[in-house]
Amino acid sequence: MEHDIIKELEGIFYPRSVAIVGVSEKANNLGYRWLKSLLDAGFPRVYPVNPKGGEMHSQKVYGSISEIPGHVDLAILIIPREAVPGVARECAEKGTKGIVLYTSGFGESGADGRRLQEEIVRIARRGGTRVMGPSCLGPYNPSAKLITQYVLPRQAGSVGVISHSGFLFNFLLMSVTATGIGPSKGVSCGSDCDLSFVDFLEYLGQDEQTKVIIGYLEGISDGKRLLRVAREISKRKPIIILKGGETETGRRASASHTATLAVPSAVWKSVCSQTGIISVDSFEELIDTLRALHYLPRTAGNRVAVVTAPGGLAVTASDACQKLGLELPRLTRRTRGALASLVGGLGTNVDNPIDLGPMGAMAAAYYVGEAVKLAIRDPNIDMLLTAYIGPPTFDEAKDRETAEDFVREIGAVGKPAVFSGASLQGWDRGELKFLAENRIPVYPEATRAARALARLVEYSEFATGT
Repeated sequence: MEHDIIKELEGIFYPRSVAIVGVSEKANNLGYRWLKSLLDAGFPRVYPVNPKGGEMHSQKVYGSISEIPGHVDLAILIIPREAVPGVARECAEKGTKGIVLYTSGFGESGADGRRLQEEIVRIARRGGTRVMGPSCLGPYNPSAKLITQYVLPRQAGSVGVISHSGFLFNFLLMSVTATGIGPSKGVSCGSDCDLSFVDFLEYLGQDEQTKVIIGYLEGISDGKRLLRVAREISKRKPIIILKGGETETGRRASASHTATLAVPSAVWKSVCSQTGIISVDSFEELIDTLRALHYLPRTAGNRVAVVTAPGGLAVTASDACQKLGLELPRLTRRTRGALASLVGGLGTNVDNPIDLGPMGAMAAAYYVGEAVKLAIRDPNIDMLLTAYIGPPTFDEAKDRETAEDFVREIGAVGKPAVFSGASLQGWDRGELKFLAENRIPVYPEATRAARALARLVEYSEFATGT
């Protein structure tokens, strides 16, 4: 690991002061809104900058960076690209640690833009200043009250977020918040003209607050370093990446968007297999995988017990597992005998998948509960997938009690378990809400639950070296 980059980024994620260059009181001015957001979040020292001077939100507006009397750790530039070199020079002379270059029209716009971008980086680096972007929103750190957009969460969680796209950065932050896990830190890094996706990956890899790293990646500027950094991080914490630019059309769009170097799919697959990066194909799968890797213990193998009610779910869940490389082994004779006693003469399957039939769905608290206890203790089983429907109880106390029974049984064994409530609208199973609150991943349908378990197997194999 390159520890110099850790020290440099520490000053950017924990700045003592922020200057916003290009603020105005126009209703659609981003700088005005970001200034208000930082002040509302309680950030200690914000300097608005506009050549006209004046006052804004009770803050003195300075005519330039050089006029600011105190130090400036982080400068956010929302100005025309032609004005950027001059401001970058002021930042370098002032000893600013980082520049957030929101402005676009640089490397992604052609040769002239690339030359201007390279000049800006040279100017900044001469003064020890690092540059984020172009076309980026910069860092986010609720622990330091570094929140430039008022819609973003103020409570810190444990998921680090990196994105080449600014809009998708916000989308990921809000999606992580919706899971209840919450983001620890994050950065919209844009075109990687200086500081890169890999730099921020390395920083979040050593950040104690961050337990899982997720990201949206459009290209790689330093493949060898990514291999080295990601391989080391993945041994300690999961990295889940959605990579854009999978098709020729997507690669062209990426080039015009961030100008990062697109990576062919075959190369990307090789990178992931060597580094332990979990590659996903959609934002839905990214968040599903996050739930599994954040909440579940590592698995000892890929053998899954499937408990369903009624039978149609047994078919679809089993198909999904097998397509994803998960094994559904036969249960021991002892487990099958106990399950046969449970279901009696209902004519259901007591091997694997375990089909509890319509009666199991109608009285899920009993039948599903007992089947889960038996299946998860079977020595032939590494993981559990439970999918069932049925009428709600409309009894919150009963739902909570059912969920607590599940949590107690699963916790006692220590094997990974996921649930799927394939319920009709208006037939939501109340206990599933309480399961989710108790760190048991719950998915809308069994295929998504199976895919999450497959990703858990993939990461567990890398992390344990099996």
